[in-house]
Amino acid sequence: MLFRSQGQATAKLEGIEEANGMYKIKLVVNGQEMESYISKDGKLLFPQVVDLTKKPQLQQTPETQATQANVAKSNKPEVELFVMSHCPYGTQIEKGMLPVVKELGNKIDFEVKFVNYAMHGKKELDEQLRQYCIQRDYNDKYTTYLGKFLETENPNEALNAVGLSEADISQCVGAADEKYKVTELFEDPQKSEWSGRFPPFKVYDTDNKKYGVRGSPTLVINGQTANSGRDAQSLLNAICGAFTSKPKECNTDRKSVV
Repeated sequence: MLFRSQGQATAKLEGIEEANGMYKIKLVVNGQEMESYISKDGKLLFPQVVDLTKKPQLQQTPETQATQANVAKSNKPEVELFVMSHCPYGTQIEKGMLPVVKELGNKIDFEVKFVNYAMHGKKELDEQLRQYCIQRDYNDKYTTYLGKFLETENPNEALNAVGLSEADISQCVGAADEKYKVTELFEDPQKSEWSGRFPPFKVYDTDNKKYGVRGSPTLVINGQTANSGRDAQSLLNAICGAFTSKPKECNTDRKSVV
């Protein structure tokens, strides 16, 4: 999303997440990244942020941060990708991740998980339950399903592409919905457990809290949050940096699905 001021400056919205009782927004203004906060009622904007708990330090680029990150190494990296199923930034990183997962195959343990609140309505809650069940019960079909869903945004077409129907996953969806109170909390008139305007999705709530996940996307490699671009090559580089001994696939040049 682009914004243009009365002058020449342009701003592009890169992301939004809940933080410190407000919404933190990431903007690119004339090529420069910046973070601002906005109150939950949308009435107050704080263009500049000073963290009083930290000592002043030189600004670091995402590339520098990624280089300095000490992600633990292992023979078979565990990769957890936290997204919202209809978040444009989440779907972008999923498109970048799919060819990487295909390339590395069983050399990594990969799982898509969902942020513990949803920003895109009931359709997002329904799709996340659907994907949770496909990944759990038909794991070998999940990445194919996800690729088709990202292409068409149509769950029926994606199910057809992997030879499944809603009936095949209905028992799992119903049980998960009841266990985690997804629909019940969405329909709660008091919105007692909502995050501001957003309903909860508690299927992966424990992991969200464990890693301090606040928004979509969040990448976790070997139990540590990792900085990476959302394109396939950046993701491949980030994951390959977590191998004790890099496999030959790490030398491959990859491109995103789209």
